[in-house]
Amino acid sequence: MSNTLYDDARHIVAAAEGAGLSLRLLGGIAVFHLCPTARHPDLSRSYKDIDMIGRTGERTALQRLFSEQGYEPDREFNLLHGAQRLIFRHPTDERHIDVFLDRFQMCHTFDLRERLILHPVTLTPSDLLLTKLQVVEATENDLRDLFAVLSDLPLGDAPNAIDASYIAQLASRDWGVYRTLMLSLERLEQWSAGRPTYGVYRVSAQIAALRAAIEAHPKTVAWKMRARIGDRVRWYDIPDEGG
Repeated sequence: MSNTLYDDARHIVAAAEGAGLSLRLLGGIAVFHLCPTARHPDLSRSYKDIDMIGRTGERTALQRLFSEQGYEPDREFNLLHGAQRLIFRHPTDERHIDVFLDRFQMCHTFDLRERLILHPVTLTPSDLLLTKLQVVEATENDLRDLFAVLSDLPLGDAPNAIDASYIAQLASRDWGVYRTLMLSLERLEQWSAGRPTYGVYRVSAQIAALRAAIEAHPKTVAWKMRARIGDRVRWYDIPDEGG
């Protein structure tokens, strides 16, 4: 991990907090911040940017904040996508910041604007896990992040826990989300088989409990109708990786 990148992330979130802005970390650096397992040499990974999420209504103030922190807007990208997403780049190196606004939109879309105040510095553990599980074609880095989250954070309703009922409720409304989450948990289970336990929790047990919660939650009529079509129609979006 580049200390400069992590320091930047923490300083920017602190500056946003001081300015009364609802800006939170997501992605790999958020996992690094929350999970000691992500810092273990066996699970170390590269970090190329800082991922954040804020509110559309605070866009002008956020643009001013990033400028004050020494970052410059990617004018072309922001002109095209600025209603949903902004990118800022550091003028002296390859550091850049990717900022989602209101909604996290990749393979699936989640409206997070009301959830930004529920946890300091980062998204809630539940939402952070969700943003990693929603990746249809997970990379090695994604799997390392997922392993760290489930190694270190319990399932439950405490502020620093993963709320399985919240994730299960989202999956019960949208078959596509359900399908991707279950595929991701299966992939992680295979990837983590035989690996040592680095954190407090056995990842296999966490996966089993999360999978059981998702399966047990009553499904909506819309979910059941979409389930009949199954994999014959693509159930996820192909994300624009942006910067």
